[in-house]
Amino acid sequence: MRALRESVPSILLFLCAALAIGPHGAAAHDFFLIPDDATPERDAPLRVAMHVSDVFPGAPVAWRGPQVGDFFLVDASGRVPLEGAPVEGDPAAARLTLRHAGGAVIALRTTPSQIELSPEEFEDYLRHEGHDAILRAWREGPSAGHAARERYSRCVKTIVHAPGRSSGVELRRVGLPIEIVPEARTARLRAGESLPVQVFVDETPYADGYLCATHAGYSAEHDAYSWCGRLDAEGRARVPISAPGWQLIRITRMVPLRDDPQADWESIWASLTFEVHSR
Repeated sequence: MRALRESVPSILLFLCAALAIGPHGAAAHDFFLIPDDATPERDAPLRVAMHVSDVFPGAPVAWRGPQVGDFFLVDASGRVPLEGAPVEGDPAAARLTLRHAGGAVIALRTTPSQIELSPEEFEDYLRHEGHDAILRAWREGPSAGHAARERYSRCVKTIVHAPGRSSGVELRRVGLPIEIVPEARTARLRAGESLPVQVFVDETPYADGYLCATHAGYSAEHDAYSWCGRLDAEGRARVPISAPGWQLIRITRMVPLRDDPQADWESIWASLTFEVHSR
């Protein structure tokens, strides 16, 4: 396994500012969902918190309703909109209940945000995220040496399992623009095994994307991942699970924009969280 040893560049911390600026102006990197119970009882209240952290899993942040573009649950009976779910607590989190036994996917897509990066910040960002082809194209293109205007958004999922027979819903796409899809049930995973995943951009496998993963307690360093690797031509990889507890798998995609008056680049970030039990 390979860890990323460099601390996150300051621009990567700023990328989440629209979601996570706190009372002291602090911002962080990965954005993801974590419920208060990965194995809730059916019909029992379940709180789902937003986390924005450069050390996984970090602490929850107050629910950022204005940045939520789509929020829903997918279970054995299909998709349930969650935009009207109560938001309560300190920090505020969404409250919902599961309708069925077995697995369910809770998903959220943010609205786009804008940011302008200096050439140095943009290059550090591309290198850190493994966007080698974009970095080469940017260096050789007419925009090299100029500030980069970026539009970015997030697509995040978390998996929960109510006791009972699973419908396998977590093994299917739920319709996010970018999505990490397990190809084996996460409830059966144990430390020392690996999870096969496939990543899609819309309906197309994300070939050669740079996927990273980590788990709770892995490191106190900023943006330290326990494993990173390239997706194959079909957008697949096997992610090592090295310890029990909450897991994060994440990826980004960057594309150039043409004739857009507000942005030169568009990025979209995906994350998947789930819990692995010790036995």
